[in-house]
Amino acid sequence: MSEWRLEILKHEGKEVILNPTWDQITSALNKMDGYDTLDNILLISNESGHFTITGGNRVKGKRVYHVFSMDSEGADANLVNPSVSKSNKEYLQITVQRVGFELLKKYLVEYGDMIKAVKHFFETGELTGDQEWE
Repeated sequence: MSEWRLEILKHEGKEVILNPTWDQITSALNKMDGYDTLDNILLISNESGHFTITGGNRVKGKRVYHVFSMDSEGADANLVNPSVSKSNKEYLQITVQRVGFELLKKYLVEYGDMIKAVKHFFETGELTGDQEWE
């Protein structure tokens, strides 16, 4: 079984939780607001690699997140928003450590997609098979 480390990168410093529970992970994710409280979380396993979840900013009334994965061998992937055309070249701004960061709209997902990907990674150490990754 993989050991996990949850890093919650707050504006005033980093909080580290070793072997977090799913409730601790979701509690942190639910606090992501894109600026004032929290906008950057890492879920790390030496065996499986890591997930970086950033953002939480409100765009048109919905919170959006960037979910980035890097496996233990260094291969990386971005979770793709299923409702955005692959040919869409529009950029949106989210915050990472209180700094504006522009990302392609197709790489900004809503809460349901983000939480599904993080939960699957936490439970299996793998990317979801029914979501698109680039």
